Amino acid sequence: MNAHSKKGIAKFYEKNFKEALFEFSLALSEEPQSKEARIGAILCDLASHNEEQALALFEYYLMNQQNSSESFEELFQDMIDSVERNSEKIAHLFKHNDLEMRINAENGIKYEDFLALINSRGSFKEAFEDIMFSTKVIISKKEDFVDFLSKLMENGFVEMSLNYLESAVTLFPNDEQLLSLIKKVQK
Repeated sequence: MNAHSKKGIAKFYEKNFKEALFEFSLALSEEPQSKEARIGAILCDLASHNEEQALALFEYYLMNQQNSSESFEELFQDMIDSVERNSEKIAHLFKHNDLEMRINAENGIKYEDFLALINSRGSFKEAFEDIMFSTKVIISKKEDFVDFLSKLMENGFVEMSLNYLESAVTLFPNDEQLLSLIKKVQK
């Protein structure tokens, strides 16, 4: 990794995306085949639309770059493309179906609106896959949280539901509903 890529990464983490893009561009001019610089530049562009997702994707890339292969880079590029496409697709779905909902990139989608998206898509799995990289689901009631976790498990997102459950159980160690879900997952 050259000095400009290192500076680009530092600027990216400082959320100074313009300077990070400049550094990644300099790195690409010196090393046109640099994967880090190319991915960094793409994510700087994404950050102008969705900062949080760009940061998450960048960290994921940096953690996995040691195992980097051509197929990983292609997969990662597909993930970036998916985030951009799905943001547009979701907005179109809501507009197309005349649902009176709004997705705010910083705040996400309310659970009630997510349930309406499930109904319009016809399945939890399709609706969740549409938003999982681009939108947060905002859950404000414990019942909705338990319902969401159950739906995750039922639709094959067991690992993700376990991550949520582990966090929730530390906050509510004696909650019967959460303990019941853990037992369900363990089976």
